[in-house]
Amino acid sequence: DGRDGERSAARQEIIAGSVLVLITALGGIYFFFRPEPAAFDHWVRVSSTSGSWFTTVTTLRYPLVVILGSVFFAAVMVARNRVRALACLIAPPLALIASELVIKPLVGRTIGGVLSYPSGSTVGAAALATAAVLVSPRRWRPITAVVATLFALWMALAVVALRWHLPSDALAGLAFGVGVVLLVDGFVWEVHRNLINTWLRHRRPRAVR
Repeated sequence: DGRDGERSAARQEIIAGSVLVLITALGGIYFFFRPEPAAFDHWVRVSSTSGSWFTTVTTLRYPLVVILGSVFFAAVMVARNRVRALACLIAPPLALIASELVIKPLVGRTIGGVLSYPSGSTVGAAALATAAVLVSPRRWRPITAVVATLFALWMALAVVALRWHLPSDALAGLAFGVGVVLLVDGFVWEVHRNLINTWLRHRRPRAVR
């Protein structure tokens, strides 16, 4: 039924999110020991530029934008699904905080003396893009997915073209941003389902009496 489908979707999100976060963590371990550009960074060639096409999107990289975007998506979703609204409210800021305050200091990879792995700008863009897809009505979701993906890729390309990050930093940012939002959305739904089931189990004996 519908609840079985929701349970399956939540578990798939948890699995996919966990894999993406794990990939980011494994990359972090690698760059902790070898912070220099990897082979992937040499394969991906993006010309250096400071053009407006790239600087425009990076104005959306600030934490305040991520917070406001999360609040907006939660407000859009709260009437339809409070559980998902909660996930969209907390997941993008959580992804950004984790990348900036936990992963970057632990990995220690730098560009120009600034911590770079993963790209926080790309983490925020990918997290907001994922939240946008989750709150979109099903019939509009394919269009939202295309637009959201282009936005996240635009941010990733911009930070590489501006020489703020290496391609591997940007790729890790995409993986981590998407992964955290999927993981949180699936986890919040599972917690909600377990709480409801626990409440029903405690209520049934009283109804029998």
